[in-house]
Amino acid sequence: MHDSRRRVRTPITLTCLLLAGCGGGTAPQAPTPVPSPDAPTANAYILPGAATLGPGAFGDHPVLIFKGERLRWRNADSEEHNLVADTRSLPEFSTTGVLGSGDERAFTMNTPGSTRFHCTIHPQMAGTLVVQQR
Repeated sequence: MHDSRRRVRTPITLTCLLLAGCGGGTAPQAPTPVPSPDAPTANAYILPGAATLGPGAFGDHPVLIFKGERLRWRNADSEEHNLVADTRSLPEFSTTGVLGSGDERAFTMNTPGSTRFHCTIHPQMAGTLVVQQR
């Protein structure tokens, strides 16, 4: 005979154990993904004077890359920026972290979809990231 109560209880017990093990406080940060060195790279730039460019801070069009490519954000501006995704539809990219002038961060994008993103330091800077199938 099949006992469905056991299947329900096991995930709940596991969840409780995981939550208990984390304790209170802040959730641990996920390690920064290391992009595959073999993946083609698509560069996306934070343009000079980006804070004054608003939605043009990343160019005139959405940032478009293909599934499996490495997305490399490069800060070509003289100010710091921190780009964050507005949704979780592209789980490989949630934030660049603070990028100083000349800094870069890369993410291998394996999930097709799109999200709006913005700079937490300069909220008027906003754009769209699109990951397409080849």
